[in-house]
Amino acid sequence: MTTQAGLDLATYYSGSVREKLCTARRLYQQHGPRLLRNQDVARSLQVLRHKEAALDQQMQAMHMGDRCRACAARIGGGCCSSYMAGNTDAVVLLINLLLGVAIEPIDNGDEYCYLGPGGCMFTIKPIFCLNYNCSHIHQAATKEEMEALDMRAGALLSEQVELEKLLLQLVGK
Repeated sequence: MTTQAGLDLATYYSGSVREKLCTARRLYQQHGPRLLRNQDVARSLQVLRHKEAALDQQMQAMHMGDRCRACAARIGGGCCSSYMAGNTDAVVLLINLLLGVAIEPIDNGDEYCYLGPGGCMFTIKPIFCLNYNCSHIHQAATKEEMEALDMRAGALLSEQVELEKLLLQLVGK
């Protein structure tokens, strides 16, 4: 027997890039004002902004934006290729919408991606992006830089996961 909660989870975490974006926009339209008024959600969004700024500062110090854009521009792309857009779920898209991010995927013909000329359009990245650092990043960084990057990514990810759980509870009501 399939439950509504099970169907909702499948909708939030599977499907095409377009379907997940439509789901996130629908959730935002239906629940956004109520979610933004919720004190726990508002607090978590504020904490996420702070932790994302700390991670972004570390990434800039390591020149990751330039490195990742150059890699993604190569034939076959890189980690931030159109393929990776499929790893973005409706809940992380909803978090970005709650933060005021205008999400307009780049149409690459048959696929969409979220990497534009200025880099990633998300404030809050998919879990994969926070957990993965390719060999180019590892080779260019010092041990200390990687430790700082991992610590800041982990702190952001912990808060992000907690907010995702809260949002799933609240949109299910």
